[in-house]
Amino acid sequence: MKKTIWGFAALAMLGASVSPALAGCNDPPAPGVNWFNCDHSGADLAGADLERALLGRSDLDGANFESANLRRADLTSTSAVEAIFRGANLSRTRLSSADWSRADLSEADLRDARAGRIRLTDANLEGADGSDLNLDSAELGGIRLDRANLPNVSLRRSQLRGASAQSTELTGADLNGADLEGADFREATLRQADLRDANLVDVDFRGADLGRADLRGADISGARFDEADLGSTLWNDGRRCRPGSKGACD
Repeated sequence: MKKTIWGFAALAMLGASVSPALAGCNDPPAPGVNWFNCDHSGADLAGADLERALLGRSDLDGANFESANLRRADLTSTSAVEAIFRGANLSRTRLSSADWSRADLSEADLRDARAGRIRLTDANLEGADGSDLNLDSAELGGIRLDRANLPNVSLRRSQLRGASAQSTELTGADLNGADLEGADFREATLRQADLRDANLVDVDFRGADLGRADLRGADISGARFDEADLGSTLWNDGRRCRPGSKGACD
C-alpha cells in the first residue's frame, strides 16, 4: 500500500514537471513548440513555421509574425499589442480573450479562427480572409476591415464603433446585438446578414448590398442608406421591403 501511495506521488510530480508553466521559452521556433506564458515581445519571427504552437498567455507585444504559419496555434489570452501578422496564416487558431489592439493583420488568413472576446481595437484587418471567423463579444472599436472577405463571420454582441468596412464581404454575417454606431459600410455586401437589435446609429450604408438582411429591432437613427440595395430586406419595424427597393424600404 505504501509503495502504491509513493507511486501516485511520483506520477503527480511528473505531471507537474510537464506543466505549460515550464514551457521551453528559449526553444527555437518550430511546429508545435511550447511557448506557453513566455515573453517574446519584440521578437522577429517573420516567416516562422509555428503550426500548432502553444503560445497561450504569452507576451507578443510588438513582435513580427509577417507571413508566419500559425495554423491551429493556441494564442488564447495572449497580448500582441501593435504586433505584425501581415499575410500570416492564422486559420483555425484559438485567439479568445487576447489583446491584439493596434495589431496589423492585413491580408492574414483567419478562416475558421475562434476569437471570442478578443480585443482588436484600432487593429488593421484590411484584405484579410476570415470566412467563418468567430468574433463574438469582441472589442473592435476603430477596426479597419476594408476589402476583407468575411462571409458568415459571427460578431454577436461585439462592439465595432467607428469601424471601417468599406467594400467588405459580409454575406450571412451574424451581427445580432452588435454595436456599430458610426461605422462605415459603404459598398459592403451584407446580404442575408443578421442585424437584429443592433445599434446602427449614424452607420453609413451608402451603396451597400443589404438584400434579404434582417434589421428587425435595430436602431437606425441617423443611418444612411443612399443607393443601398434593400430588396426583400426585413426592416427594423418588421416590414418586408419590396424586391428592388433601393435607398429606402418601399
